[in-house]
Amino acid sequence: MMARRPTIRSVAEEAGVSPTTVSLVLNNNASAIPEATKERVVQAVRKLGYRPNPSARALSSSQTHTIGFITDVIASSGYAGRSIAGAQELSWANDKVLLIVNTGGDAAITRAAVDMLCDRQVDGVIYAAMSMCGVDLPEALLQIPTILVNAYDRQSRFPAILADEELGGYTATRTLIDAGHRRIGMLYGVPEVDAGRERLIGHRRALDEAGIAFDPALVRADCWFPEGGYRSTKALMTLDEPPTALFCVNDWVAMGCYEAVKELGLSIPGDLAIIGYDNHELAGLLRPGLTTMQLPHYDLGRKAVECLLAPAGSVAPNAVIRLPCPLIRRQSV
Repeated sequence: MMARRPTIRSVAEEAGVSPTTVSLVLNNNASAIPEATKERVVQAVRKLGYRPNPSARALSSSQTHTIGFITDVIASSGYAGRSIAGAQELSWANDKVLLIVNTGGDAAITRAAVDMLCDRQVDGVIYAAMSMCGVDLPEALLQIPTILVNAYDRQSRFPAILADEELGGYTATRTLIDAGHRRIGMLYGVPEVDAGRERLIGHRRALDEAGIAFDPALVRADCWFPEGGYRSTKALMTLDEPPTALFCVNDWVAMGCYEAVKELGLSIPGDLAIIGYDNHELAGLLRPGLTTMQLPHYDLGRKAVECLLAPAGSVAPNAVIRLPCPLIRRQSV
């Protein structure tokens, strides 16, 4: 026969006190209770293995100690663990657990997930996206404290935690300028990706501050995967005045650059310095190691929970909080 779960009454009997006294001790509201009595209650809890009933605790505190974590496709990406780990660590430290739902980017599943989380009366919701983008989320989320990670609400109804992509683009290009480069190309990405656009703005700001004229011939679009980086690098290196450095919109593009440089018989960083973005796990395995900007996935997830735990009203509904992308220095610059 399965053993019965210990109750407050059984703890009270073991400690020789009333159930009310046990409840006061467990809820840290026992200032008037003698220390010896509190110690007997604690020992009884340990002996019996008592754990509070979460449903009963939710009714008494109006909290379920659960945070919903909705993702589009991030849960199947290499970066998912970092965002979830950051959110989970701070949640756990504050006696809350994450309930993770991966929607695969399907709007119908997203609506169903929101309804499910509302039904469960979670204390808050985090919506995380794989690539920084604008989203239109179900209005039901207005009933729950909600914060977006790597995404922003097109109607400015929810606060957002974003990587500071413009600052990242600026830092990457500034790093190349500080290394002595003046002919700096950028493999830009695709226009519809917000992160790429912001990184290009930062790139141009760094050039402008250094008094370096922006040369459109050194910027190549349609680069998001290694093939694009390979093709664009070969094209740029055939110019009459080829670049001496390249800022790649992501590390995948940089990997394509490496292959092109190898085929051209050139060296990194002797003939061409390269800096990437994302700090993909393969970046440190390239030879030479790829200098890159790290997306702060862990910090984004942690910051989202921090905002949900903040006092009501301390984070504006349309707030946009940007976290810096650290520079990871290796040997390619």
